[in-house]
Amino acid sequence: MPWARTAGSQDAAASAVDKSWGSGVSQRETTVEAVQSIRVGSACAAPSLPATRRLVMTLAFVLFLTMLPVTMLVPVLRELVTERFDGTTFWTHAFMSINLVGGLMAAPFGAWLADRHSGRKPVFIFAAALDATLLGLMYACARWQPSLSLLLTLRFLEGAAHLTSLSTLMALAGDWSGPGRGGRVMGVIGAALIFGTAFGTPLGGRIGQENPVFVLLLGAIICVVAAMLGLRLAEAPSRRAPASLRATLLLLHDFPRLTTAYVFGFIERLCVGVIVSTFILYLGEVQRLEPARKGLLMALFLFPFAILCYPMGRLTDRFGRAIPMCAGGIAFGLVYALYGAVSGPWLVVLMLLSGVLSAVMFAPNLAMCADLAPPDQKAAAFAGFNMAGSLGFLCGPLLGGTLMSALTPRLGAGASYQATFAITGAIVVVCAAGSLPHLLALRRHRLTR
Repeated sequence: MPWARTAGSQDAAASAVDKSWGSGVSQRETTVEAVQSIRVGSACAAPSLPATRRLVMTLAFVLFLTMLPVTMLVPVLRELVTERFDGTTFWTHAFMSINLVGGLMAAPFGAWLADRHSGRKPVFIFAAALDATLLGLMYACARWQPSLSLLLTLRFLEGAAHLTSLSTLMALAGDWSGPGRGGRVMGVIGAALIFGTAFGTPLGGRIGQENPVFVLLLGAIICVVAAMLGLRLAEAPSRRAPASLRATLLLLHDFPRLTTAYVFGFIERLCVGVIVSTFILYLGEVQRLEPARKGLLMALFLFPFAILCYPMGRLTDRFGRAIPMCAGGIAFGLVYALYGAVSGPWLVVLMLLSGVLSAVMFAPNLAMCADLAPPDQKAAAFAGFNMAGSLGFLCGPLLGGTLMSALTPRLGAGASYQATFAITGAIVVVCAAGSLPHLLALRRHRLTR
């Protein structure tokens, strides 16, 4: 089949470029042949069928629903763990973290299942149904309080189901992001991710005022609805071979071109981890803000972030991924470094700018991950992306806490907060500036736009 031969030559060329970069050795002949093959393939390959607007919006809505049960639990952590099970502050934090650990451990195997079968839809439906079941069991456990260890075990397993369903949905969106449309499709997906985060927390707080346990029950119902809507999703007309578990586990080794997307994903979530821990503490201890004011600042960050993901995705289809990612990263890092140096209206301005610049970084990075993912391992590629993000979110509070513990005895609380935000912002600036040559090389070799 001519299409299959052309696609195969593209994959082989991209793999050759990967090996050339991964080894750190300049192989001019291999690179030239790779670029020529890609150009030929781009000219001759049959165009991918574009995703319809209805399909993309259905995918985005299902992904939005998938994000709600996780973020709804944030406002009721103390009521669920500390009050109902007499848990300490450590176990309250562990309840939130163990979900991420479960996702990290299970993500490669969930991705392997999604890449191994001819259809991703059954894997998503199973994972969403399992997520609903586990949330239902957590509701029963929180209501009748058999033991905290059982609740944490269920929470660990629920994290595995959640990240599997999330990565599978993103892979399905990546399947449908055809040439010239990857940015806008992944921009919609990115917006759904952030809107799920932005709406989940206040919804959980509202429900939790009546009864914190009902948040778990509502989460289970939402996952059931997501699984049912998953039946309406369509598989992309792909011609991919099933991936082996070994190939899934060695994805980054075989395709080092994905490293930059993962590093950006890690750094972005690292910053969010510092915001939800150190920055929130700073607003209370130094700025003396009430909880409602803190929530408003977080909304000023999240909603511009979500709203602008789709427009930024469209722009990257026209102008490419590299420049927006790096320019947005450098600007975001500089804004982040100023968090501890301003107050009042200027803090409002910084949060708005942070949301705008986060969209400038995040949407192109999602689109680039879809560009660089091997066609037969898209679920593995997005599982790796989500694992990098989860690891960054775990490391964020650790970074903030470590810096504050080390600096406070010498500088005092106020100056230590300023230094912590400045150091975190500097990390983003260095990452963005240092990634530019590699991103331009990816574009030059036509592996991304």
